[in-house]
Amino acid sequence: MQTSTAILEAFYQAAGQFVRADDLGRQLKLPTTAVTTEIAELEKLGYTIESHPHFGYRLLGIPDRLTADDIKARLKTKLIGSEILVFEETASTNDVVEHLAKSGAGEGLVVFAESQTRGRGRRGRAWASPRGKGLWFSVLLRPPLPPSAASRITVAASVAVTRAIREVCRVDARIKWPNDVIIGDKKLGGILTELRVEADEILMAILGVGIDVNCEQDDFLNDLAQVATSLKLETGSAQDRVALAARVLMALNEYYQLALTDFEAVADEWAKLCTTLGRQIVVTLGQRRIEGFAQALDSDGALLVRCDSGQMERILGGDLVVERA
Repeated sequence: MQTSTAILEAFYQAAGQFVRADDLGRQLKLPTTAVTTEIAELEKLGYTIESHPHFGYRLLGIPDRLTADDIKARLKTKLIGSEILVFEETASTNDVVEHLAKSGAGEGLVVFAESQTRGRGRRGRAWASPRGKGLWFSVLLRPPLPPSAASRITVAASVAVTRAIREVCRVDARIKWPNDVIIGDKKLGGILTELRVEADEILMAILGVGIDVNCEQDDFLNDLAQVATSLKLETGSAQDRVALAARVLMALNEYYQLALTDFEAVADEWAKLCTTLGRQIVVTLGQRRIEGFAQALDSDGALLVRCDSGQMERILGGDLVVERA
């Protein structure tokens, strides 16, 4: 564990109380002078730390910036988040993860970017990623699943992201099939799963997540202004992006592993949060238009739609319009 990560973890465990310098030194197996140096480095990054000659140090404030050390200091997982990288700017975090995966990166790698110049959503659509105002990240997974069951990953991720947002920000976040996180009728975030497949085996799954955290209304240009929202707009106050990032990764770790062992339990959670089930919907797949009743998920994570003719359609993706309850 990095020294700065360990110091931040100690501060968070102290919950606003002082931590003695000699206690930190014993924990880190460092002399007190080295601890003082590390504290000074954290202050240079924007952390507000009070020092007292008798009581030691306590954390008073944190900067609004993503750092791998800070996220890991709040993280309690062994798989997702085992390695975390944060870039100031990149074209697409999915592309970075794919490049690192081909170089031997292990499952659980997470890449964040403060800004993306070519972030993308489903079907190659552009994803706006204003600097320092959201969580834009990708996770490397190597699931022991056949490609036909890959939708389980997106289902598990949508449950994890939605649950984490509800817990941290106290908002009524919901899921709109196939990959949107919404509040009311506005989009808050999205999930994109890209696969690299050989024969009947998933070599890697790259899970891309975008969450509008502290975006302002004028960050949503053109058509987005009518359909998008952010946690700041919904709550009226800026949110702690690092705290949310850590909680999302912990939830992803939990629901991803559950999806591999008990997908039915994940599907049950998804159904409780989804606004699509029980509705009459229209799904557009290229030139094809499917109308019917959104009934359930199947065992592989596909949406089951009962058409007006009585035929059951199994749908893995498409553009969705909810017509009526």
